[in-house]
Amino acid sequence: MESSCDEGSCKTGSSCGSGCDGEESCEACGTSCGGDPTECGSAMWHRAFFEAMRELQVETIKAKLQKAWGAKMEKAADIIIEAAGTKWQSMLAQAKAKEQVREKLRQLWQEGK
Repeated sequence: MESSCDEGSCKTGSSCGSGCDGEESCEACGTSCGGDPTECGSAMWHRAFFEAMRELQVETIKAKLQKAWGAKMEKAADIIIEAAGTKWQSMLAQAKAKEQVREKLRQLWQEGK
């Protein structure tokens, strides 16, 4: 049901608040609660439950991955860090070379004829 405000009250019969003024969802709970604090609070608890469930799943799988592949993951991280460091140094050298070219060209053009 679409809700919009008309002179201080929603066409849905709820008082105007979050989720009104033509908004499709409440800013607080993300649903179309129509500004009903009971509906809004219930939706927020519902959302928090599933967010916590997902966070617990991530933490659980992280621990299991660390136990199963920890040593290999450490070695893989070392390999990536080494490669990224090499690439970073290369990027710095390229930037320095470009700056040197710019400076030489600036000096050339400032010499005159």
